[in-house]
Amino acid sequence: MLSFCKDNLYVHEILFYVIIQSMTSKKEKLLIYLAAISAGTLLISNLSAVKIWDLFGIPVDGGLVVFPISYILGDLIVEFYGKEISRSIVVASFMINLLAIFVFDIVIALPSYPGWTMQQAYQAILGFTPRIIFGSLSAYVCSNLLNNYIFVKLKNGSGLFAKSFIARALGSSAFARIIDSLIFETIAFIGILSFQEFIIQALFAYILGLVFEILLSPMELFIANLIRRKHGNI
Repeated sequence: MLSFCKDNLYVHEILFYVIIQSMTSKKEKLLIYLAAISAGTLLISNLSAVKIWDLFGIPVDGGLVVFPISYILGDLIVEFYGKEISRSIVVASFMINLLAIFVFDIVIALPSYPGWTMQQAYQAILGFTPRIIFGSLSAYVCSNLLNNYIFVKLKNGSGLFAKSFIARALGSSAFARIIDSLIFETIAFIGILSFQEFIIQALFAYILGLVFEILLSPMELFIANLIRRKHGNI
């Protein structure tokens, strides 16, 4: 009887270990996906920002189309993995983009093969304007770290923001986007655009980015609920 109990306890220990390992594996796999997409989103945003498009007479950089996704990913990561891991992913994304810039600059500097006529086009797209890339990366790091800080404060507080994921996600973004717009627009475009154009673009970038995130909030909430159903609060 004692032997049976020991064997039964041993089996339960093995099952518990297998379950914990499975949960850890799923948690780590999900984090890898979120981190990779987060870093990719920043790189895609910087590449897209090369184009300035016309929206009813207002100049808007192409990166605005995809950049709101970085806030959604940041909210999901800090919600399920905490501020420390989220900060590490922000820094890693920053480093990946620095590496991309370094590689692009080296490739641009290499002599073109005779007959290859795309050097100017290649340089125009991948030869980032220093002000734009510095503004973009600075705004990304500062605004995302601020977004994570506010998000955690709201989560640990009381009331609607503590209870609702989407409320604290949008609430933190509303403040963080102010810093993002101020830093990026100031570094990238002050002195290039007229003061009136600068103010209009900065305000419009803030409002449009926030509107994009609000429109995507049902999808963000769906993903958050799906993660909870499959993995719990990991």
